Formats: sequence, C-alpha cells, structure tokens
Amino acid sequence: MARKPDLTLLIEKHKALEAAIKDSPEHFLSDWNGDHPFVERYLGPELLNYKLEKPLPSQYIYFDNEEAVLDMVCDFHLKIDSIEISRHNVVAGPGSSSLLVAFSLWLLQNGYKEVYYVPPLYYTFHYFLRLLGIRLRPISGKHAFESKATLNLPPRQSVLLLTDPVWYAGRPVPRDKIHAIAEWQKQTNSLVFIDGSFQYMQWDGIRHEQTSMFEQELTFRLISPTKSLAIPFFRFAYLLHPSQFHSDFLFLYENMMGGANIADLAFARRSLQVLSSAESNRDLTALLRDTYDQLNKSELIKTRIIPECGYFIFAIPTMKLPGQVVMDQDYFELKNYRGYVRINLMVARRLFSKTISEDQTLRSY
Repeated sequence: MARKPDLTLLIEKHKALEAAIKDSPEHFLSDWNGDHPFVERYLGPELLNYKLEKPLPSQYIYFDNEEAVLDMVCDFHLKIDSIEISRHNVVAGPGSSSLLVAFSLWLLQNGYKEVYYVPPLYYTFHYFLRLLGIRLRPISGKHAFESKATLNLPPRQSVLLLTDPVWYAGRPVPRDKIHAIAEWQKQTNSLVFIDGSFQYMQWDGIRHEQTSMFEQELTFRLISPTKSLAIPFFRFAYLLHPSQFHSDFLFLYENMMGGANIADLAFARRSLQVLSSAESNRDLTALLRDTYDQLNKSELIKTRIIPECGYFIFAIPTMKLPGQVVMDQDYFELKNYRGYVRINLMVARRLFSKTISEDQTLRSY
C-alpha cells in the first residue's frame, strides 16, 4: 500500500502559501489565476456589457430549476462523449469546490468511514475528508502517469476517488489504468468519483474524455467549464452522478450552498455554447501548447513530465525570478522531483517573456 501523505504538513504548507501570495501575488508562478486573449470572445457581448438577463422578480436562482442549462449539459455529453444522460444525472452550481465539499458530506451522510484514492488528490478533498473523520487510503505509491505505477485496487465493493487529468502536471491518467479501473468497477459494483475539473482541455484538439466509459449509474464525474475556458471570475461546474442518488444529493447540495447568482447562470449558458461549438476552446489549448513548446525551446524550463492538457505544467524553471512564489512536490503527494514546481502557463507567458530575446519572444495571439 502507498505511503500516506502528511496531512498536517500539507495543510500548514497551504496556509503559508496563502500568506506568501498576499505578499507577492505578481510573482506567484504556480498561480491558479491567469489571463488569455480569448476571454472577450468566449464571454460574448451580453456578459461583457453586463446585460446578463432580462430583469427578474426578487427570487432565488437554483440551477436545478434551469432546465435549459441542464439540457445543454446533456446535449454536450451526447455530442462529445456519446453518452446519454438526463437532468437527474446532473447537479450544477457555482464552481468545483462546493461540489467537492458536498460529495464529502454525502459520503459522511451515507456512513462511509474510509475511501480509496489514486494519488494525487486535490487539497480540498484531503482537508474536508479529514475534518469529517473519513479515512483516505491511497492505492498506489506513484501517480498514475508515472512509469511503473501500479494500482492496488481493493478486492471488494468500495469508493474510489480519482483525478483525471492530473491537474498540476497536465497529464491524463493513462488509458490502460482507466480500463483497469472500469473493469474493477464492473466486477465489484464500486462507486468511482472522478475529479475532472480540467477535462476537455486536451492540447491535441480531441474533446472526448476516456472516463466517460465508466458505468454511469456507479460514477460521479466533476466537470468545470470555468476551468475549461480559464475564466475563474465566473463560476460554473456540475457533477454527473447516478440518478438513484439525485434527490438526496441535490437536497444536501442546495442546503449547503443556497442559490446561485444571475451572472453565473448567464456564464453557464454561454460556456456550454462555446464548448459545444465546432471551435470549442481549441484556440486556448493551442496557445497553452505553443507556450509550453516555446518555454521548452528557449530552455527556460526543463522537465521529464511531458504535458498534454490543461494550463499547468510541472517543471524546473531555469531562471530565478524575483520574489518567486511556487508550489513544489510536497503540495502534490509527490517525491523524486526535487526542484520541480507547478507553473501556470498563462502566468509564465507574462513573467518569462521579459527574459527572452526578441527573436524568441513568446508568440502573441
């Protein structure tokens, strides 16, 4: 069985990181924020001009009542993943974090004392499952994309947590491991939760996700259009889930979260329109791919983890930046990557472009 992470150290490092960011936000190379030249086009004129909706009576807004948005989610997955889902397979809300917390509470509500996971796991899960007294058991000593990584899947019905893609490194879980988990799920009738917050950001332009092969009525899958378009100041995410749990999970989530706001509802509609279009977010992912290629060619970074998706990479910066604030391997349950840090490619474009000679300047879009 894999080495357990030191959760106390992990939590303390995150607290220290928050303080460091407040002191030097402009030097946070591992930043979760960022900017890119396609924001205005993705948002469209209505959102940019703050003409979000026609005036409504004073009332709460719940995504569960927005049938048009739920139908757009269903249509998107039919088109992209070739899977048929209904509104009773979708709970939507403002952002991924609240859905991660809600699932943690759902586990507690349903009497789960322990769950298994494939490292790494997003910090929110570590933090809240520990608070709730639910034991986390890693099934591998390596991350899924690492060479010689093996999965010691439990031989009985269980709950397995999985992150795909591995967000900090821009690497999807390899196909053979996805197939192994899918087969194990069928054999044991186990529940699988996929944190797919960074799905639909493949650099090769393909938008089909391999985790869509899991059993729909045994699978929870978190999707974040906010992250897929890299526009974090609007919040929209949704959780695909077994229909048998819909009523209970929705009741729990809405009691925990309350209503949404009209801006996030408008963004939900617009983001699904963009992601469902023929162009989707391919201009953004091409920009991220080209930025990585140029940083690599200019020898401003070095890495043995070759990214394929998302807007983070895990690499060694070869140039020290003033006041640099970074997240190293200790944040990600990782070892043997000394000197590696998470790099936000959108931030790197800004910070590194000043150091590259004119003939190597990061391409502008």
